[in-house]
Amino acid sequence: MSLYDEHPLSEFDRKALDVCGERVVIKSLASNSALARLPRFVSEYLIAKYVKPDSWRADLANIQSKIRDLLPEHEARELLKNKLLTRGEVTLIDNVEARVELGKGLRLARVPALADNGVRVPAALTEEHPGLLLGGLWGTAKVRYAPEEDNVHPNELIHFIPFQVGPPNVDEFKAFRKRFTSDEWMGLVLQSAGYAAGAFPDRRTRMLLLARLLPLVERNVNLIELGPRQTGKTFLLRNLSPRVFTISGGKTTPANLFANLNTRQVGILGSRKVVVFDEIAHTVFDEDETISTLKDYMESGHFSRGRMSFSADAGLMFAGNLDVEGTQPHSKYRHLLEPLPRALIDTALQDRMHGYIPGWEMPKVSPSSLATGVGFLTDYFGEVLVQLRNDSHDDLARSVPMQPGMTQRDQRSVERLTSGFIKLLYPDGMPSGEELDEVVTLACELRQRVHNQLCTIAPGEFRTRLIAPASLSAHAAPDLQFRETRSTAFQDRGRTEAVVGATTGLGVMMDAKGTSHGGNLILIQVSAINGSPGLVVTGKHGIELKHSIQAVYNLVRSRFREFGIAESRLKTQTVAVHLVQISTHRDGPSAGLAFAVGIVSALANKSVPAAFAFSGEVSLHGEVGPVGGIPEKLAAAAKGGRKHVVIPLANLADLSGVPGEILDLIEIHPVYSIAEALALAFPISESA
Repeated sequence: MSLYDEHPLSEFDRKALDVCGERVVIKSLASNSALARLPRFVSEYLIAKYVKPDSWRADLANIQSKIRDLLPEHEARELLKNKLLTRGEVTLIDNVEARVELGKGLRLARVPALADNGVRVPAALTEEHPGLLLGGLWGTAKVRYAPEEDNVHPNELIHFIPFQVGPPNVDEFKAFRKRFTSDEWMGLVLQSAGYAAGAFPDRRTRMLLLARLLPLVERNVNLIELGPRQTGKTFLLRNLSPRVFTISGGKTTPANLFANLNTRQVGILGSRKVVVFDEIAHTVFDEDETISTLKDYMESGHFSRGRMSFSADAGLMFAGNLDVEGTQPHSKYRHLLEPLPRALIDTALQDRMHGYIPGWEMPKVSPSSLATGVGFLTDYFGEVLVQLRNDSHDDLARSVPMQPGMTQRDQRSVERLTSGFIKLLYPDGMPSGEELDEVVTLACELRQRVHNQLCTIAPGEFRTRLIAPASLSAHAAPDLQFRETRSTAFQDRGRTEAVVGATTGLGVMMDAKGTSHGGNLILIQVSAINGSPGLVVTGKHGIELKHSIQAVYNLVRSRFREFGIAESRLKTQTVAVHLVQISTHRDGPSAGLAFAVGIVSALANKSVPAAFAFSGEVSLHGEVGPVGGIPEKLAAAAKGGRKHVVIPLANLADLSGVPGEILDLIEIHPVYSIAEALALAFPISESA
């Protein structure tokens, strides 16, 4: 049976083989279980080089035998070292990475199979294979044991045959593109990255999948993708190139990310082309220095630690899980950055994200999703993408007229993403006008999604605007069409209806350093339930917040007659307070007035008027004390459709810091006591 009988090829596969020759491989061969211990790009290299159609079974068996003999299992590594000690020389398959120790005048390599980080490397080998110094190479290595030459570093690498292609011919790659239609080329790129093109016939899905490759093909691109589990968020990048480094949860420190002050070694950002933060919700960013340095790097491509300064071009990819309803994000999220660690929900950092890929639109990865047909050798393809970083198509992005109001960061984001898409789909830099409009529009959409989250998180700082070509009046993506409604109307009947027990507080979003990132609505629902008197608090809350609600409940109990509550209700009702939406537990005290109105509303069975919001601390004697963040809170109230805002009388002076356009949208009601606030919320005519 021939190779093509067992691995049937489509007409397109045969065309790819005919056009690209030894630069492509049948992907199904690389999935052989005997090759699973090798990275995909290594197994594909071996297959393309040593497996011939007329002798493929014997060739594949020969590769498998060589791997068994030369790639030791972890538990057999002591046997390998004993063999080296006894015979003075061993040959093995491994990922060898070299470095230069200037202080010692040595070139030293890491050889994992020997658990040796100090194998001497002759200058001739690094000159012949510079990839050893550029992140390392997989290959066949011959190591000699010679303690008489250097008893500190007794092992020496004396021969190396790489299993990876050298620097690719980018012009050759661009010439291949001219032989394929746009759809054919997109399919070939997807299969080269490991996806079965036929499993994703929809062009938008294909474009979004390719967006995951942008940090590899374009310098200093920062992306985020949140979506359901098992959609392969990091599948393309982590399987495509050894220049990609994946951090999967755990702790990230300045030493491993930027530079180690003790060893003076540059960290991951300086030695890779893409750093992927996978399972981002479980990643811990150690020390404030990490976030501040990361922000500087995302903006400038430079970072410093101590007296050391570096420039790098690594892109950043932040990937994690997000719950969905159907094909859209779950309505429980106020904004689409909530699954991130709190340290990353920082407006300055998020504004440096060039794009947000809608992971909820991605299908789950299944066996049928994985490439079996013909695609470029993974290592070759990955290196081509890295080399294409030297091209720039920013001018093409700038040639498309855009909507007014874009910031410099918006413009830079759209240019970088557009340039990346062009390199992937039109590497010769010659898309048609229609094709250019398509990639610019998608680049704008990815940036628009970032901007929308910033508007929700910090409405006082970021204003709603359309980031799009001038010919476009709105983005087609469903989450961009309905996101404003989702963020403000989520379980928010109080915006348009008078509801018993539904009240709105106002809070300020703070990061771990106590820095304000805008105001937000606190949606509160209170019910009076038959049972013994008491208080139950549900929803997102901490001990400080619960104490605040308990103090307000005690105040209401002590003055229930004054507040229009029947004694029988007080004695037979359990008060249940549910926090539908609150950004931080520290909002508790300043939301005391809103809790008081909600509890009185539920016990007195009086509706809270529509479009009211309340902010103020409540003392044990019923005075309404001042709160902070009035400008941010009033901006959030206006954005959330609140027409009437009750604030402490003591905060009147703070209105001078509120923009006039905000004050034009709301009516301010300053109060000194809870009694005044309740009179506004429940006019006498309602209870008459």
